Amino acid sequence: MNLKLQRPRIEIFLFLFILCSSFSAWAQTTVKGTVLSATDNMPLIGASIIEKGTTNGASTDFDGIFTLTLNNSGATLVVSYLGFETKEVIVTSNQITISLTEDAGALDEVVVVGYGSQRKSDIVNAVATTDLDKATLTPTSDVNEMLRGRIAGLQVDVGGGTLRPGGTSEIIFRGRGSIEGNVSAIYVVDGIVRDGGIEDIDSDDIESIEFLKDASAQAIYGSRGANGVVLITTKRGKSDKMSISYHGYLTTKSIERNFDVYSGAEFAQLRREAVRSNNADDLYSNDEDIFSELELESITNNEFVNWEDELVRNGMVNSQAISISGGTENTKVFGSINYFKEEGLIPTSSYARKTLRLNVDQKINDKISVNFDLNLLNDRIERAANVNVITFSPLGRAYDEEGNLTQFPSGEELSAVNPIWNLREQDNDEKGNDFVVNVTPIWQITKDLQYQLKTNFTRRTSERGQYQSSLSSAGDDVNGIARIDNQLRESYLIENILTYDKAFNDNNKLNLTVVQSSQENTFSRTFTEGQGFTNESLSYNGITNAIGNVTVERDKNQQRLSSFMGRARYNLMNRYLFTATARADGASVNSADNKWSFNPAASFAWKIHNEGFLENVNAVQELKLRASYGSLVNDLGRAYTSLFTADGQNYIFDSESASGYSPSTILPNTNLKFERITTANLGLDFSIFNRALVGNFNWYDARTEDLLLKRGVPSTTGYSFTYFNAGELQNTGIELGLTANIFNKEDFKWSVSTNWSNNKNKLLELYNDGDGNVINEDNTYNYYVGQAVGVIYQYQFDGIWQEGDDFENAPQANPDSALTQEDLRPGDIKIADTNGVDEEGNITGIPDGKITQEDRVFTDPNPDWFGSISTNLAYKGFDLFVDFYIVEGATKINPFLSDFNNGGTLSGKLNGVKVDYYTPENPSTTFPRPNFDSTPLYLNSLAVRDASYIRLRTVSLGYTLSDAVNSQLGLDQIRFYITGSNLFTNTDYIGYSPEVNIRSTFSNADTGYPDARSFTFGIRVKF
Repeated sequence: MNLKLQRPRIEIFLFLFILCSSFSAWAQTTVKGTVLSATDNMPLIGASIIEKGTTNGASTDFDGIFTLTLNNSGATLVVSYLGFETKEVIVTSNQITISLTEDAGALDEVVVVGYGSQRKSDIVNAVATTDLDKATLTPTSDVNEMLRGRIAGLQVDVGGGTLRPGGTSEIIFRGRGSIEGNVSAIYVVDGIVRDGGIEDIDSDDIESIEFLKDASAQAIYGSRGANGVVLITTKRGKSDKMSISYHGYLTTKSIERNFDVYSGAEFAQLRREAVRSNNADDLYSNDEDIFSELELESITNNEFVNWEDELVRNGMVNSQAISISGGTENTKVFGSINYFKEEGLIPTSSYARKTLRLNVDQKINDKISVNFDLNLLNDRIERAANVNVITFSPLGRAYDEEGNLTQFPSGEELSAVNPIWNLREQDNDEKGNDFVVNVTPIWQITKDLQYQLKTNFTRRTSERGQYQSSLSSAGDDVNGIARIDNQLRESYLIENILTYDKAFNDNNKLNLTVVQSSQENTFSRTFTEGQGFTNESLSYNGITNAIGNVTVERDKNQQRLSSFMGRARYNLMNRYLFTATARADGASVNSADNKWSFNPAASFAWKIHNEGFLENVNAVQELKLRASYGSLVNDLGRAYTSLFTADGQNYIFDSESASGYSPSTILPNTNLKFERITTANLGLDFSIFNRALVGNFNWYDARTEDLLLKRGVPSTTGYSFTYFNAGELQNTGIELGLTANIFNKEDFKWSVSTNWSNNKNKLLELYNDGDGNVINEDNTYNYYVGQAVGVIYQYQFDGIWQEGDDFENAPQANPDSALTQEDLRPGDIKIADTNGVDEEGNITGIPDGKITQEDRVFTDPNPDWFGSISTNLAYKGFDLFVDFYIVEGATKINPFLSDFNNGGTLSGKLNGVKVDYYTPENPSTTFPRPNFDSTPLYLNSLAVRDASYIRLRTVSLGYTLSDAVNSQLGLDQIRFYITGSNLFTNTDYIGYSPEVNIRSTFSNADTGYPDARSFTFGIRVKF
């Protein structure tokens, strides 16, 4: 009975089991398919097939075939392959064929080339782009610095700038093409040539950055583009929904160095040794004779001052940026507000910047539209006073027993002033405001013909105030010094641009661009200095109350430029590309007969991959050969050098003050003209193995003729030197950029990129003297034929003289030597006798037993090569970026090893970098014996040091939330990241950075701020 009752239930259960089993069988249906290229129906090997929403996947075999068991019925397959567009396919049967379309985006990407844009595949010249996602991982206010290592052939030179908060640097393309003329690249922001830098540009506002590297690409900017062009395009609104983006990060910075300074006990011993070396009996002097009472107390109690701990702190960066973008078909808007604040490693050093950007694109009708750009900046810089971290003596006290600062740590008045005291007693502030407005009406006359009127007004003001109180080491003898430096820069630009762009058919395309341009740049400066103050509470704001000397200087100059440019681009059968450019530039800076210049260039590219013989070669996606040749001029960048000018001078006449004028120090040259840089460039762009390997190669040879040079003039003329044209300079080099896309799966991507550059710089000729004799060197201005610009010409260090050496017959002791060392002894620097001179004064190349100027050797300071290597990994929401920067074969003169003000002379008066110096008990072979009274002879030769390095520049780990999570949060995207910068530097160069030498301790020069290691935490959110 029970069995009968249960039987219907059992039957129902069996029916449901069989039904569910059938559903399960269907849910786990095995699908078999083939993945082909839509272009030629060739199988794609290794294509990725993922069941959407799962980790279930497969790859195609050698025939493009895959087999995949699905988890769900009606599943969607995500099919991807490197170089092809990803495709989603709904499974409707067990046998499917999937065709993938080539991703033309990599080659059809639009690239800004100046006065227009081009498809990347049609570029004829040496034009490079940077990956902004990588570049912006470097936390800096200096856009130039974040570009270091991103582009082959591009060097970021901090030598003329600084690493301080708010500091700037300059970009050098393909070596220095001039000696006394301009060497910096120009910046073109949204089509407007900038007069000056780009301090007002925030990296979050940048859409793209392109670099014009060869003469043919640069010719559109003529004489202004001869040293390279940086094209910056800022973000603009799009005709879609309104979106809001936020990017904020915090960075902590700490000092990075690879050296030690002498500890208190070590410094005391250094001074003892320095004094001892001057004693006739070579015995130590009594400590009481060489140390102050307070210094002796420090030594006795082993209590010393670590000035780095006292003066250096961790830096902090706070950056916040928010932007809004959106619009309709007729009106598109992008606006942003950015705030950047950096507290420097050294107290009283900081930088704060606030920027506002508004870009509006307004369509008035089908023919007329207008673009409006506004950029505002307000910034404030605090510069550190002369901070003495390395060289200040550790002996003494930074604070007295009551915790108050000591003015003289050694306890002796008129000795060195406490550096913390000087920080307190000095102000050095700068405030700046930038106003940039662009208005560009556009008239689409016909489908193929367009007219643009570009207008720009830029106004930059700055006020720098300095005050050194009567208690500071600089202002104590004049009862305080106040300085105010006001500067104003204004630029006006008008450009008329006519563009004709016509595709006659698939085989013939023509683009013509004609430009007329006028620009005026004005600069004015008022500098005021006052001395002597009875009330110091107002700092430099009380300069009107100065009762001592008051000095006022006023400078003003103006430069006007007028240009006409024409460019023609022709595409024949999408295989042969031609470009011809010519620009005539007129500039007010040159003499009356040399104001205009002509700048022609031409280039050709051959798309080899579109030829019939490569039609069936599936391994090649792009193979393009490029050749270009152009001749551009370069100017001095300094106004009025061809005119007679005078400087105001005050003088006393008949017991009364009078004012007059005297000639300037520069003798004018009424025939001064442009120098001309002629460049040949060969290039190859390639993309192979379905874009698994993408790269480019460039070779160039640039010759600068009629160089702008200096030449001294007799002092009897009342002038110091003059500028003139003569000689020839050459830059040659090779550039290579490679990207290997190793894996490109849906959930895992891995790529490796590298770029490599070398540049050889050489002066080919100088000039003739008045008698027609060839001049090959100018020691006054460091010009040497056959050598690089800025070559180091120094005696060759050959070790340290030791006990038992043959001093009597040493070349340095020879009475005929240039600097005879009759008292040569152990511990002195040994110089190599590398050369000789015969009786007629001819150089023999054979050592002659004496040290003369002919024994100096040339050392090229430029690197043999430089470059970077980086890798990108992405797994699901995680991404990792690692970047190394490498400089090989560079050489610098290290002031830490030779300059008194940087503690390099081993005199025991200043502290310095700790080295293994010579003593009778420690006969070092690398550094000389200390000397309290004089600097070791030939010390500069020892300071010539290899500045090669490899730096782990960036490690960045990020995580992007999935679309599902973003949807729940109501966001489009949210990404967190942490970045480490300058994490490790491997170099033999002693210093804070192999890139920048520290400034002289007692110099006011704004260079040489210590480099830093930093860690950043950031977040990006898009609503």
